[in-house]
Amino acid sequence: MGQAKNRGTQAERIAQAQAKIEASRPQKLVCNGCGADVTQINPVSTRGLRGLEAIWVGQCECGQTTFAASGDPKAVEAFFFALSENTELTLGRQGQDGEGHETA
Repeated sequence: MGQAKNRGTQAERIAQAQAKIEASRPQKLVCNGCGADVTQINPVSTRGLRGLEAIWVGQCECGQTTFAASGDPKAVEAFFFALSENTELTLGRQGQDGEGHETA
């Protein structure tokens, strides 16, 4: 206990956490439905989601919702598995630059 004080005030710690999340913001997402660039990307809280550092969501003009997540690979995989349960999703993988990569 008491280690938080060594990292700064509560406001400073919040600002540091927000800066870390903002640094992981992708430049764009590529829509999993139509392949268009999605540039309006919003953060999603990862509070209580162990192993996930950041989650981003964007809504494409075609109506498709596209997610991006970063963190421990097993946690990211579990996140996307949970999203795909009981719904139809098209999952893909891309780098922070928005370039697509083949899914495994």
